[in-house]
Amino acid sequence: MKKLPVQNIIEIIEEWAPLPAAESYDNAGLLVGWRDTEVTGVLINLDVTEELLEEAKSAGINMIVTHHPIWFMPRKRLTGEDYVSRIIMKAIEYGIVLYACHTNLDNIQTGVNQKICDKLGLLDTKFLVPKVPGRTGQEWGSGMTGILPEALSPESFLQKVKTVFECGGIRYAAASPEKIQKVAVCGGSGSFLTADAMMSGADAFITADITYHKFFDNENKIWLLDIGHYESEQFTSELIYNYIIKKIPNFAVRLSETRTNPVKYF
Repeated sequence: MKKLPVQNIIEIIEEWAPLPAAESYDNAGLLVGWRDTEVTGVLINLDVTEELLEEAKSAGINMIVTHHPIWFMPRKRLTGEDYVSRIIMKAIEYGIVLYACHTNLDNIQTGVNQKICDKLGLLDTKFLVPKVPGRTGQEWGSGMTGILPEALSPESFLQKVKTVFECGGIRYAAASPEKIQKVAVCGGSGSFLTADAMMSGADAFITADITYHKFFDNENKIWLLDIGHYESEQFTSELIYNYIIKKIPNFAVRLSETRTNPVKYF
């Protein structure tokens, strides 16, 4: 089994999802740990939680790669009085490296939104809002659009989405299209792209974290679906895992068994 320093793992990930592709508010990259630490294994999940740290410790794994960073804003103290500081303190105590691959993974061609498109079977995928190509020569963008192999009735489409993403429920705003074929997607909080989704000619837009008033923004022109934040990004762990094992075949990479979604449905 290969053993590599943290920096090598970082370089492999950032060759694919470069940090300059991340949004300005983000806190992607190495969050806790030394770059020259020899990695005993990598554990992958959407979020880092206290339960995930215990899973890594029990398995003898000393690097966790997640999609979401454990913190965004500067912190003045670490006292263990909140879950974020407890996670940071425990990671240091356990000698576990924390790394987040967040909006840089959202914004690349083969990232989070392409994975969503693949799960839905969408064809002819492209960025919903392309951005100026980065220094790496990669094209970046927000959200994606794609075409279903055949048009579906709204009811069939909703059922397909519910099945693919194992949704406890879908919050949605109905619209005038009687058939859905062109679909826009954005993993996570993507309601800011609703107008772009309409301008793209999409019949439906799948995202998460849509507030009450934002549902009115569909103007009865596009089916607007909120499938849940976790549900929309749950395949990101699989995406990261598949990339790393492809780049480093004989390396200890493991998909976490911990389900980190804090939202329950009744």
